[in-house]
Amino acid sequence: MFNDNPTGGMPVLQLHPSRRCNLACRHCYSSSGPDIRQELPIATLTACLDDAYAAGYRQLAISGGEPLMYGELHALLWHARELGMTTTMTTNGMLATARHWTPLAPLVDFLAVSIDGLPAEHDEIRGQTGAFDKTVRHLDVIRTSGAPFGFIFTLTQHNVDSLEFVVRLAAQAGARAVQVHPLTMDGRATATLPQARPDGLELIVALVEAARLGAALGVAVHVDAVTVEQLMRYRSRFVPALPVTSLTQVAPILVVQADGMVVPLTHGIAGRFMLGSLGTARLALLAERWLESQWPDELAQLCRRTWEDLTACETATAALYWYEEVAVASRALIAGLPRWTLGSVPA
Repeated sequence: MFNDNPTGGMPVLQLHPSRRCNLACRHCYSSSGPDIRQELPIATLTACLDDAYAAGYRQLAISGGEPLMYGELHALLWHARELGMTTTMTTNGMLATARHWTPLAPLVDFLAVSIDGLPAEHDEIRGQTGAFDKTVRHLDVIRTSGAPFGFIFTLTQHNVDSLEFVVRLAAQAGARAVQVHPLTMDGRATATLPQARPDGLELIVALVEAARLGAALGVAVHVDAVTVEQLMRYRSRFVPALPVTSLTQVAPILVVQADGMVVPLTHGIAGRFMLGSLGTARLALLAERWLESQWPDELAQLCRRTWEDLTACETATAALYWYEEVAVASRALIAGLPRWTLGSVPA
């Protein structure tokens, strides 16, 4: 059985407070790593949270970089909780010791731990021998803290057969869910995994496997993909109405990068659609100016054209990752190319 609500629930503010990380993973869409120090001041981020909440965003999703390396993480989570936001966080788990994780656990509604397949596969994509063992070693700490947690598995063109191992590990570890996230072709992944974006067949196999494994092992398995049938049935959830009058209407996901750039909808979208930088103005002012510009309606029209391309083509793929399709279409628009001719087009 496929997901009945393919676009998720409440509007999400996705924050990347820092690009500092203890790893330099091959699939990292933010090109984070041990030698990178770029991060945002806590005052900038708390102001951003205030403005995002006022704009209708009710969920904070923190990623990175490795969030546990951000020195003001506790203050950031605390402020989100004071506003009444639901908080989620993604971590590689290698730093989730009792000292680091236990004080944060009461402030996190759900923790996603990255597991990318069998131990050797995980270590290879993470670029560090023993990375899998270090992560798994800290699952006891996370479970003991009482915080709900799950796994996030990056799906490539080559690893759907590893999903069963990840779901079985989740069941053994007490994880509540596994999120299967198709590889995002942005950041380091464009150079290190250029041919690894999962195609429609790989995505449909992942959807079928998710249903089978979830039923067999009692773990919720969600794939960030939709079928063409879902795309057609839920058109209004993919194609914003015109004219655009609010930020959440066209950007149910709002991404804040570690350089301060505010990106509507998804990573990798063409730069012309971005709201601007928190280094120049608060989110409220950036959003006000953006909504008065041509770009919200143009983004909505891009979503419509992408939807039409994907549903009208007789050879349409059986399943797809919607946000990546919109990002690719936006870059094709800039390059003056049809969406379906693209392998990888620079932003």
